[in-house]
Amino acid sequence: MKKILYLMMAFVALSFVAVSCDDDDDVTFTVSPEEGAAATYVGTYTMWEDGTTDTTYASGTVVITPERSYVANVAWQCADLDLDVASVANISHANDGYVFSNTSTDNEIGSAFSGRIDESGNIETYFQLLTTVNRKPHTYIYIFEGTRQ
Repeated sequence: MKKILYLMMAFVALSFVAVSCDDDDDVTFTVSPEEGAAATYVGTYTMWEDGTTDTTYASGTVVITPERSYVANVAWQCADLDLDVASVANISHANDGYVFSNTSTDNEIGSAFSGRIDESGNIETYFQLLTTVNRKPHTYIYIFEGTRQ
């Protein structure tokens, strides 16, 4: 009797191994990430010098334009902060939104940066800029939060 019970248990265990899962969770996107994220985003910059607590807020934009597959140009612009920089970024789908980044310090802004765009068109991006004032280096940290226009 034990032998039959062990055989039945082994058969059940082997049948679980042979069963495959359904792949209904596969997501198909109708647009590439660089095309889907392309837009002008309007919002607020938060800026401060690294090592200080003095924070400045100003309105500005981030403009994302497609470059090639999975690559976009990201431009940060804010007249009040005298900010007008741009760099290419890798971009990909993230759930129903997008993420973009460039981890090279040899890019056009000289610093790694990253950002995300959610399914509602809200964007958040972070980067640093090194500026020399009177031969002394200053690192400024920027955070932009905005909405797709």
